[in-house]
Formats: sequence, C-alpha cells, structure tokens
Amino acid sequence: MAIRDFLALSEKQRALPDRVRGFLADRLASGELHGGLDTQPGYSPELHACLTNEMGLAGLTIPEEFGGLGLSLADACVVHTELGRVLYPGPLVCNCLAAAALLAAGDREARQHWLPLVAHGSVTATVAAADEAGRWSSGPENVQAEPAIDGWRLSGRRWYVIAAHVADIVVVPATIESSTAMFLLKSGSSGLTVSRQLSLDLTRRISIVTLDETPALLLSRDTAAVASQAAAEQELLLATAAEAAGGIGWCLDASIASAEDREPADRRPGSFQAVANSFVDMLSDLRDVSEATGRAAVAAANGAGESIREARAVALKASESYRAAAEACIHLLGGTGVAREQEAYLHYRRAWSTQQLVGGPLADRAPEQQ
Repeated sequence: MAIRDFLALSEKQRALPDRVRGFLADRLASGELHGGLDTQPGYSPELHACLTNEMGLAGLTIPEEFGGLGLSLADACVVHTELGRVLYPGPLVCNCLAAAALLAAGDREARQHWLPLVAHGSVTATVAAADEAGRWSSGPENVQAEPAIDGWRLSGRRWYVIAAHVADIVVVPATIESSTAMFLLKSGSSGLTVSRQLSLDLTRRISIVTLDETPALLLSRDTAAVASQAAAEQELLLATAAEAAGGIGWCLDASIASAEDREPADRRPGSFQAVANSFVDMLSDLRDVSEATGRAAVAAANGAGESIREARAVALKASESYRAAAEACIHLLGGTGVAREQEAYLHYRRAWSTQQLVGGPLADRAPEQQ
C-alpha cells in the first residue's frame, strides 16, 4: 500500500506525483544520476530548473498567495515518495523546511520577500538546526546570538544541514540569553563557513555550518521561534519518512526484477523460500511505513497536538525499515554487477543518512564499508 492509497487522493491530487514519476523516469536514468553526483553541486542544475520552473516543486507547501503550490503536508508526502524512489539529489526538501520555518516565524516582511523567490526556484533555502548527534531539541544552544549596531551576530556550529553548499539563505535557531530565537542569514556573509560532512549520502549533500559573528536578521523569539523550529522539524521528519517509503518501494521492485532475470539453474536449493521471505518483509515494511507516514501527515495537517512526536517516531521507524530493505536488496542482487546493484548501494547510503538526519541510533557511528 502506497501513501497515496492511504490518503485516498483525488484525481487532481494524484496528477502531480504521477507527472513527477514520469518526468524523472524519462530524465533521471541511473547513468545520469551517477554523472550528476560527481559535479560540484551534486545534481543537474538543468533538471532541477525543470522541476522548479515547470512543476513548481520548490514551493510544494508554500501557500498560493506567495507563488507556491499550497499543498498540505499529506499531499506533499506523496511527491516526496516519488523523489525518494529515484534518489533525487537536488535541493527540494531543504526548501520545504525553510518555507515551514518562515511561515511559522510570523515575520510578515520576511515571508513576503523570500517565499515567492523560494517558490519560483530563484532562491534556495535551508535550515541549520541539528546538533552533532542529529538532534534538533538541543540545537539552539549550539549557536549564540549577540546584538550588534546593525542587527545581530551569530556564533556557533550546526551539523546535518541539507544543501548548505548551494543555499542562498539559511534559517538558524539560536539562543538569546535563555530564550530561543529564529534568524535568517545569507550565503557569503562574513564568518559563515560551509564544510561538507563526509561519509554520508552520496545523493544528498549534507554539511557542517560554522558561524563566527555572522550577521543575521531576527525573525522571531520565544513562542513563535519555538513554533518555527518545530514546523521545520516536522517537515523534515515527514518528508524523509515519505522518501524512505519510496526507497523501500524501489528496493522491492529491483529485487523482484533481479529474481526474474536469473535462470533457474542459478538458484541454490532452498534459496527460493529465503528470497520469498525477503519480498514479504519488504512489502510489509512498505505498507507499514506508508500507512504510518500517511497517518502522521494527516495528523500534522489537522494540527494534532502530538503530531510532531508521532512524526519523529514514524521517521525513525521508516529509516530503520529503509536500511533493512536496502541491505536485503544488496544481498539479493548478489554481486551481479548490474546497474541496479550500484543504485542499491546508493539507496543503502541514503537510508543510513536518513537515520542520521532524524537523530536515529546510528548518528554517532561510521557507515559500514560497502
């Protein structure tokens, strides 16, 4: 069962993800994916421009009044599933996080200026909120804000920042005295350093952001700032869970295709049952992750009080299931050397990275050598 089935989407709601799947299938073949990973941005700017300009994916959840598509979190999850299925490497998820933070921060002038630019794709935005273990809860303490003559200065460090190397603006939670505040800073500002975080997902650039008295614009404080950070984190948790569902779906399809390609003589006695069991496990995980993500997305859309806690639990379980599916897929492909096997390793690294992004148990461990 896919997320779209759980949500019982209308024909109009199904149209966008179906269009995204068809578009990416035509333009993001395995060879093109691998080629883009070796470039400086780590993705094809031309393909990304098509997705943002023609389909408006940079503004998935940005309200229509600011030039976005105005999708709910639940609807956006269906699109994230398609992006996760093909390991899309471009900076789309990070825009959703920043848009959620800007909307909840309540700074009307900042929203009116930046959201249309993000929705149009002319500006890439991200959020820098995680500590060294990938947790957002203790994030503000890692960055301190001090008043200056012309505004504010931020000092500290953030980890697991998606697409910081291409971001034009970064939304950052920080501490002012004992309270939380949200700030916006521009790329190229003095004291801002972006360094790639190594040994992570090859299909998603993740960085460490270091701030040394970096000038920043204050967006909100106290309750509004806490709400802003929570909105961005919830967006991250649901988007990555939906991506994981897409990744599990790819692993299942690739494993079945590999089994169909093999000659009966290549199958060891008793291997059929083991392979069948793996298929059943993947299918079960796909169903469970899709249903749980759908429920969490609906709860978030309805403003349920415990929605972020549910989203966190769903994201952790989704990342674990995704990693298990990728490991099983690699095992089933068994050193065949086909393009599917190379892509399976990329899914494994994406799954491992997803666990880090959501602050999972592997956040402090190095990835297994593949």
